[in-house]
Amino acid sequence: MSLNDEKKTPENEKDGRVVFRRKGFQFLGMGLQDYIRVFFGGNASLAIIVLILICLFLLREAAMFFPDHHQGLKSYRQGGQELVGYVSDEVDAHTKVYSSANIAYFAEVGRTSIHEDKQLRAYRTVLANVEQSTKYTWARLERYLDEAEDLNDDVEDLREDIEEASADAEADAEDLKKDQAELAEIEARLKQLEPLIAKEREQLEKEVQTALGTSRVWDLDIAARGLSDEELSMVREAVVFEAYPDAEDEHESIQNLKQVSRDKKAAEAERLADFKETLNGIRDSIRPMKSLYGEMKDISVANRREIDAFSTAPARRAALLAGVEQTDDPAEKERMQKQADEVVIVEPDYDAINEPLYALVPQHGELAGPLQDEMNKLFRQLPQEVETKSARENMKRAAVYYERFDNTVTNNRDRILDWRHDAPLSLWTSTTSFMFGKHWITNSSWHDFYGLLPLFTGSLLISIIALTVSVPFAVAAAIYVNQIARFKEQSFVKPAIEFIGAIPSVVLGFFGILVFGEALRNISQLEWLQWVPGFPMAERLTILNAGLLLAFMAVPTIFTLTEDALNNVPAAFSENSLALGATKLQTVFRVIVPTAVSGIIAAILLGFGRIIGETMVVLLVAGNKIKIPDFTEGLGVVAQPAHTMTGIIAQELGEVDSGSLHWRALFMVGMVLFVISLLVNWAAQRTLKRLQKI
Repeated sequence: MSLNDEKKTPENEKDGRVVFRRKGFQFLGMGLQDYIRVFFGGNASLAIIVLILICLFLLREAAMFFPDHHQGLKSYRQGGQELVGYVSDEVDAHTKVYSSANIAYFAEVGRTSIHEDKQLRAYRTVLANVEQSTKYTWARLERYLDEAEDLNDDVEDLREDIEEASADAEADAEDLKKDQAELAEIEARLKQLEPLIAKEREQLEKEVQTALGTSRVWDLDIAARGLSDEELSMVREAVVFEAYPDAEDEHESIQNLKQVSRDKKAAEAERLADFKETLNGIRDSIRPMKSLYGEMKDISVANRREIDAFSTAPARRAALLAGVEQTDDPAEKERMQKQADEVVIVEPDYDAINEPLYALVPQHGELAGPLQDEMNKLFRQLPQEVETKSARENMKRAAVYYERFDNTVTNNRDRILDWRHDAPLSLWTSTTSFMFGKHWITNSSWHDFYGLLPLFTGSLLISIIALTVSVPFAVAAAIYVNQIARFKEQSFVKPAIEFIGAIPSVVLGFFGILVFGEALRNISQLEWLQWVPGFPMAERLTILNAGLLLAFMAVPTIFTLTEDALNNVPAAFSENSLALGATKLQTVFRVIVPTAVSGIIAAILLGFGRIIGETMVVLLVAGNKIKIPDFTEGLGVVAQPAHTMTGIIAQELGEVDSGSLHWRALFMVGMVLFVISLLVNWAAQRTLKRLQKI
């Protein structure tokens, strides 16, 4: 029976009212509509169940991270590594001060020979590219030339042997004939090589000239910008001279350039002798503290080795006993049983093993004060006025690092004096050390650190750049297409924007590596853009690269949802506005957009969720450097590489042992990412509910 054959029949009658029930397709007491309702309701229930299972799985793996992490930090303290870490922080902070000031010094020394160095860089760049373009022909020619050289040596030796044998009446005639025959063969081979060498020379010359005619080989945007035609001609001549295997020395012009560069740098280094002397003083001032650090580190490493042996002893003994039960070989059983009996499970005497560290604590106090005073004096002797942009930036960085160094030494005085290996370590402390930890270091011979802050910072910076770029473009495009554009424009612009969402993220990642990143770096080399923070960029895989690509990916999401929000504004609003005399633009920006602002905000939040959860693009183009970006560079921080929460999971999850602390740390990162995504989607849904009430 079809649905059209349904008829209503009275089921019962109450208070004079007749209640009708549809009758039609029935199976097991359920109609077609009941099955449709169960099907879609079941799908929704299944989705909820799957979501709950995902949450439980993440919670199980992530929750097991904190007890193991807590135990690891406890061992880090019991072995004295925490104490040594304080001294290590001082040494590292000092190194950053010296490194930044040293870079500034060499930037100043090199400023007088900038033009010569630019020509040399152009020469090296073009030569390397030409050699790459001609490497196969060059290798064949070199092989033929080497063979010809070896054969010529053999010819000279054979001719000498033949002359001596001919002059010696007692020489063996048979040997003389063999030498003559061998000489004839070698000479024949030399004649065969002559046309081959000539052919390869001709081919190499063609390839060199062809390569020199391509912009890819010259790479003018980086190597040769600002050089005169005469200087470019010199570079070309030197490259042609050096591009053949016959060249033993560099071209004379290149040698002259190098000598001029060295002379200018030597003269500038002599002028900056006081600067260099101050740097040497900064470098030498840390040596006593470094020596103390090395001594303390050796003690703490031995302590940690003993602690690890104790903590793993039960598992090692259990594994050996399990092997004893499983093997049938009496000799193997006896050997494994003996090894199991040799496993000693004795907890270390923490007081005794840390006693040598406590004995060195007063020595640290004796060194810290003079080190601070010496660094204060030396840092004030550094030049305050420098000429080059790089030197100025690095001197500013050195000032920030010096302040951090001074604060670190000051704060560590009390920390080191008050430090105890048996001080209690709360679970809250280990939790906050993960959530706000500044280091993510794995497979370390010292200690593994799991800190979320470097990954979260990278994800946040990339997301901020992506939203900053994508939101204005996407929202403006949606408003234009929905309210202002003509039909032909709508039919072209809207599909074009929505098509972006169909591009695989891995394709965008490759584009970012090979094209976009290189283009950004080339643009950053332009002299008239050197005022931009972070320019020139030393790397092509950076936060900026990843952020711009994610902005491109987020535009379709924000555009589509914004347009939906605009469509949900009642037509009466715009009609009344126009009827009151408002223009089209006034209606759009004073009536329609303010009314749809909740939906637009929801679109931005969902776009943020799309950005924060992206993996492949950031894994390929962000640089994957697990370090908190250096915010001392201001807005230039975007030119640095970084890592993200999604990227670290994709990169490391397949390389770690299942159930290990590293494994669970990655699941904890995933849990944090999952919570962030849920909060973003929850905020978007709440905003959309406000929109529905309009």
